[in-house]
Amino acid sequence: MISTPGPHTRVLCLDTSTPTARIAVVDGTGQPLAGADATADRHSGHVLKLCDDVLRGCGIEATALDAIACGAGPGSFTGLRVGLAVAKGLALATGKPILLASSLEALALDVARAAPEARVVVPCIDAGKGEVYALSYAVEGATVARGGEPWRLAPAALLERLADATDTVLAGNGAERHAAVFDTALPPGVRRLAVGGPTATSVGALVLPRLARGEADDLDGSVPFYGRPPDITTKRKT
Repeated sequence: MISTPGPHTRVLCLDTSTPTARIAVVDGTGQPLAGADATADRHSGHVLKLCDDVLRGCGIEATALDAIACGAGPGSFTGLRVGLAVAKGLALATGKPILLASSLEALALDVARAAPEARVVVPCIDAGKGEVYALSYAVEGATVARGGEPWRLAPAALLERLADATDTVLAGNGAERHAAVFDTALPPGVRRLAVGGPTATSVGALVLPRLARGEADDLDGSVPFYGRPPDITTKRKT
């Protein structure tokens, strides 16, 4: 257990909730020591290699890590499964604790950094089927505070929720995919910004306070937060 993460702490962080897989090693202050990313339809062929690349970039082996952190969604079903499978495999092999973070909240941190003047940020991740995952977060200095559970809704419905928003920034791959809808009807108090994320660095920022408290997630029981039921289900026995 690490009571006070510091400059010598090493946490491997992953997020695979979007078409871009992002991997980084951060120290106990949240500073990135190495990072790598790759964009593809599927992440199964490169996430483990990206992990190896960032570990080599830091000059350490996986056994020297203090913890492994993973964005748990919502987002791409297959992407989330790949990321968590790799994170679990590394945690099992090294005996290091695993900590999960909300990919939506990690993106909220990314947006807040990119738009420090905003009072509210709305991270928006593509949910497929013409929908997005989104949620309003109040910016509180270097942190964000969410107001409830993530929404899964059509872009037009999100615009309705933001009708009275002020000093608000909307960003994420969901906002980019549906830019034609958002950019023609954004309320006056909302602007859309191109922000790459969720970043692995923000995943690290979310888990470090938990790591300092000695917390960890259950290796066997941890599952992604998909945001909606999968299209493929097991047929019930009759």
